[in-house]
Amino acid sequence: MKSDSASNRRRSAHAFALMLAVARRADEGNQLVRAGIARSFRSPPAFRIVCTALARQNENQMVVPEKYLGTLVEYLDEGRLRPGLVVREQANQVVTLDGVGRERTLSRDLVLVHYPDRRPRREMVTEALIQLEQERAQLAAELDLNLLWEVVREHDRSYTAEEMAELFFGRRSQVAVAVMLEGLMADRLYFVRRHLNFVARSAEQVERLRTQYERIRLRSESGRRLSNLLHSVLQNRAIPSSEETASLITELKRYLENPFTRSRDLTMMLETAVSDITPAEAAYEVLERLGAAPPGPRFAIIGGIRSTFSESALAEAVTAAPPARPPENDAQAITIDDDETVEIDDAISCELLADGEMCLRIHIALVADFVRRGGPMDLEAASRGATFYLPETTIRMLPDAVSTDRASLIAGNERHVFTTEALLSVSGDILKFSIYPAVIRVKARLSYDEADRLLEQQVNGDADERTLILRRLQEAATKLRARRREAGAVLVQRREPKIRVTDGEIEVTMVDNASPSRQLVAEFMVLSNYCAARFAADHAVPIIYRAQPSMSGDGGQVRARLSLYPEFHAGVGFDCYSQLSSPIRRYIDLALQRQLVSAVTERRATIYEPDELLGLLAAAENAETEGRELERRAKRYWLLRYFQQHLRNRPLEAVVQRGGASAELDAYAVRGTLHGAPSLPTHTRILVRLARVEPLRGSLALDFLDTIAE
Repeated sequence: MKSDSASNRRRSAHAFALMLAVARRADEGNQLVRAGIARSFRSPPAFRIVCTALARQNENQMVVPEKYLGTLVEYLDEGRLRPGLVVREQANQVVTLDGVGRERTLSRDLVLVHYPDRRPRREMVTEALIQLEQERAQLAAELDLNLLWEVVREHDRSYTAEEMAELFFGRRSQVAVAVMLEGLMADRLYFVRRHLNFVARSAEQVERLRTQYERIRLRSESGRRLSNLLHSVLQNRAIPSSEETASLITELKRYLENPFTRSRDLTMMLETAVSDITPAEAAYEVLERLGAAPPGPRFAIIGGIRSTFSESALAEAVTAAPPARPPENDAQAITIDDDETVEIDDAISCELLADGEMCLRIHIALVADFVRRGGPMDLEAASRGATFYLPETTIRMLPDAVSTDRASLIAGNERHVFTTEALLSVSGDILKFSIYPAVIRVKARLSYDEADRLLEQQVNGDADERTLILRRLQEAATKLRARRREAGAVLVQRREPKIRVTDGEIEVTMVDNASPSRQLVAEFMVLSNYCAARFAADHAVPIIYRAQPSMSGDGGQVRARLSLYPEFHAGVGFDCYSQLSSPIRRYIDLALQRQLVSAVTERRATIYEPDELLGLLAAAENAETEGRELERRAKRYWLLRYFQQHLRNRPLEAVVQRGGASAELDAYAVRGTLHGAPSLPTHTRILVRLARVEPLRGSLALDFLDTIAE
């Protein structure tokens, strides 16, 4: 079953915080159990939960009945807790008064919660019970048994409601225990009740019960009606009447508006209706077909990405005062980016020395000088994880005042940077390097297209200064690339489509990642990231490394992974590697930059401890994976929409892939399944035609027409 990504991140963070809270309480000297997460509690004075198990702890000790007269209690009635005022009591029985004046006689053993400090007069019992119910409702809204179960399920022991209440709510009040007790007694999924003790079910048991309950729910009348509506819309049947769809529209809009509270029942119905897209995509598609799509970019809404910042974050972006940094005399630093780039986070330069060696400088925007750890901007950036580049819009990780202005390396302006300075030998070896914060003034800005044109020009005595700078940079990059290739680096650059959607108009251009200027910039970024990792490894500074083994068992390349330890990275050909070159656009880069700047400037002091980096590592992997997947789905959706509009019934050049199972369209570097082709070797050039295009599912099928003579 697919799960909503934003909701998963929030739940993981909440559960992690809950575990840390338990660990802190364990550190305060309380009794530990097994892994040190759970603990035992003593009942507070003037309060207890009646439980016969407590009596068994000392069978020789006489239990004196507690006095309830004149106080509020809650008693068990048909599986629920009922509040009342005790107006009379005897040895084994009490008489309670409810809010409408009815008296009830019940066994003393049924009283589970006692409020000794709540002693309303008989005529005020209704108001007292209303106040109690309001307090309970407020706490009940916070209770999440799923999160509680995730924390305690690994510990082989039972818990009382008192223990659970203090663990989850952080306090031991009678109201908290009553809410917890009622929630646990009503639960049929996560915990097994043994009198008034509770034991967490295993993950397998919970999943089995969850599936069973969800099937029951889906068979209900309302569930069937809603499911039928979803199927009708998504399978292009007749659009139901507005009366039928009104409640569906309301439910789906609510589902998309708040990714943290998306209904599990509705998620399952959406998955059942269309299994090969995410539930959020299905919800948006239904609303769009009903003419009720929420305003805003399609995939920003589907991904549950917030596009606005808090007032405090916006204010901090304008007023943040960066610390003083020493000036760096680098008169040749330039930036090379796409034409539309406004988050400029790197500048590079190359100085040719008298002995043929080269001094390379990579300046990365020093975003950490503006974004205080734990401040409003930092919290916003951490919640996003990265800037999202979608065809319809860009949703930035940081407010524009920082990301596109104060921290962005705009040519002609003084900017704070974190500099890597490396000395390169004539043969391309890295002789030494240093990293340090500084202030520079960028000399010029070039686009990739402009830089490629300048590099193509013949160098003569009247060559443009920018051309000479680019030539030196290219010479250095060529040496770095050759050294990495010798070390086993996998140097593969694929063309990729860049898609923009403006007012419904789709524009597609191709990006050649193997162009001279893009390769040049890539080499300098790889060098900067390697030097940062090497410094951290040499000085025992905790950071997050990227590692990649050479080959998998079948000879294929293994995906890179994150680690707290330096390891070989086959993709780049270095013995250790990290990624800090995009702090404006990736939160993990910002955090690691913060860590290294502190280590360099504060006498090896670091900001993050290894266990804190573990939390960052988990969040970074989630954000990176989910961000890439959202961007991939968005790009393919809009590209296939473009194909529907412009490429139908046209012969298209393609290249056979996977022995004829698929083909890649030359002009767009996108693959689809290939139908009707004879047995053809991989890389054969052919002509095809679009057979089936389904943007919603990301599906593309091609019909074979003919081979292309070489």
